[in-house]
Amino acid sequence: MREGRKLAPNGARAFDAERRKRLGQYFTGVGLGRLLSALAQADKAKSILDPMAGSGDLLDSCFQLGARPELIAGVEIDSAAFELCAKRLPSAKCVLGSAFDPETLARLPAKAWDLVIANPPYVRYQSFSDKNHAAHALPSAMQIRTGLMQALELMPALDAEDKRLFSILVSGYSGLSDLAVPSWILCAALVKQGGRLALVVPESWLSRDYATIVHYLLFRWFDVEFVVEDEHASWFEDAQVKTTLIIAKRVKRRTSVLSRPEGATYCHIGISAAAASPESPIGRLALSGTNPEKSFAKQAMLWRRNALSHSTGLIKARPMSLGQACRNMVASASRQKWFAALGEMEGQASNGVFVPHEIHDWLMRRGVAPSFASFESQGVSVGQGLRTGANGFFYAAGLRRGDQVDLSFTGPLDGLATTAPLAIARPVLRRQSELPVGFVVSPDTATSWALDLRGHALPEDMAPGDLVSAPYECMPAGVANVVRAAAQANFGTSEKPQMVWELTAVAPNVKPAARGAPAHRWYMLPDFAPRHLPDVMLARVNSNTPKCYLNEGRSCLIDANFSTMWIMESSQWQAAGLLAFMNSAWAQAVIERSGAVMGGGALKVEATHLRRFPVPTFDTSHRELAALGARLAGGDHAEATIAAIDTVVARALGCDPFGAADELRSIAREGQGRRAKHSEKRGRADGDEVC
Repeated sequence: MREGRKLAPNGARAFDAERRKRLGQYFTGVGLGRLLSALAQADKAKSILDPMAGSGDLLDSCFQLGARPELIAGVEIDSAAFELCAKRLPSAKCVLGSAFDPETLARLPAKAWDLVIANPPYVRYQSFSDKNHAAHALPSAMQIRTGLMQALELMPALDAEDKRLFSILVSGYSGLSDLAVPSWILCAALVKQGGRLALVVPESWLSRDYATIVHYLLFRWFDVEFVVEDEHASWFEDAQVKTTLIIAKRVKRRTSVLSRPEGATYCHIGISAAAASPESPIGRLALSGTNPEKSFAKQAMLWRRNALSHSTGLIKARPMSLGQACRNMVASASRQKWFAALGEMEGQASNGVFVPHEIHDWLMRRGVAPSFASFESQGVSVGQGLRTGANGFFYAAGLRRGDQVDLSFTGPLDGLATTAPLAIARPVLRRQSELPVGFVVSPDTATSWALDLRGHALPEDMAPGDLVSAPYECMPAGVANVVRAAAQANFGTSEKPQMVWELTAVAPNVKPAARGAPAHRWYMLPDFAPRHLPDVMLARVNSNTPKCYLNEGRSCLIDANFSTMWIMESSQWQAAGLLAFMNSAWAQAVIERSGAVMGGGALKVEATHLRRFPVPTFDTSHRELAALGARLAGGDHAEATIAAIDTVVARALGCDPFGAADELRSIAREGQGRRAKHSEKRGRADGDEVC
């Protein structure tokens, strides 16, 4: 059976680009589809469904792999894509509508399938447009969640307890997640026991908190078989993020997410863009047989079955510990309400730490099994810096002169300047470009300043005898003029003007007088929290592996562009010791391998990543780290000091220090190299060209 193959690529490209972007459509193409179909053993499936079928690439790919299913069906919400899919695949049951609508699902010829294969839409709920043409309209976030909950009752592959647990997952996934997350849940619910789930998904599923719920679903109801990575973000020319293929086999629900053999693994495969030909992402590999994707899948199954590693210039395959993946998932999920609602916390003790696979493998090679704790358990808190909501007003460039600071404003207040006393102008670190040489941020290095008007008010807001304003001083005349100008400025756009006090993060500043407290004006920032004045900080978005800085005396405000850490009174840690540890080879390797990789290859390090950071037991070494951190902050012999820090950390890990730091930094560099491939659309082979 050969169905309309010539219609796919050109037909897909003909679609209106703006509509495709709105709908999150990145059509797979039959070459990539054949690879996914082969790894999912589509040729053995008796029933195949694509709930987000698009123009039919994935279903057609199954036919090209030799699939002869008794049932094949697709669901598509976009009428143009639906018409193309139906014309291209006349033997398939094609249904027009939303896959999250129970009425649409009821029109399918079956509700449980041997293979569910899909490329879910890459789009956030926030991107949904009320202006969409009705034929292309996407359901709202509420409609998707409600429809998915109702659809669970139609799924014969789920027993009563499965449905109860799935309903908790549906209720619990984050509203900030992209549409791929509910798509995963839907697709998983449609797979028969013994059947397979095969998906094209954004790489963010590996590291984003909102995708943890997907990991849980996979580990409890499936055996993950393959994760295939697009090393150079080359599979989709018009997408800004890397993608992965996921293939998993449905099994009977496990009693717990961690109830699996300790030695269980899945196969992780990285494919270079240089492996691709115009016809296939693996077209340049030297493979036997007439069908390269089937030959590759056969080889990949051998790697998985025997837990083998394999590396050439074009392909890298290695076994990954499912047990470690599950433990990391528990560390990520332990703070989330849905996890507790499932009852998992009763039987799963978690130290709340996340050990990346590369780090886990390194420890195994070193023959050590250190115990880890989270920062929180050791009295170190983690958060995010100050978010003013109106940086163009609250922040200014400045030059200190004694007890005064000369301020100049940009943005909506461009051209305004004034002088403010240190009681009002507070030193602030706004962005990475303001970071000084060395490892210390202080008022002496500050180039930006924040307007802290919590103790001051405009003269017009201080009527004579007004007890409501009694605690406030009258702000200096020059500062008052800036405030008045900000009150008249447009902080929105020319199309949608906004006053400063209407901004989402500024509006909550306005509070009337109550219970003896004076009125709080829009120009007054909220009280600063420890996360705004931390001990140490590191940038949230990094092109290189992040470097940690000491906030000397907690004297500088730190902007939300930075993740922040501060020490509680009961902790054994000192600020200088924390600085030392966070610049160690261990810390850099862990951060590099646990942060979230962004579309352009930058590494995002959020507070959530640092809260799960694996901290070894230092016993009496905290003072030693503090002394080394003080030396590092002093700026003398930084390289030798960091080497001494690495020795202390290696000892805490139970490692022979010899070579440990070099190996860890090599792991970090490899992570940087992997990220760099995000912006490379053409891979370069650095070895032979055989599989």
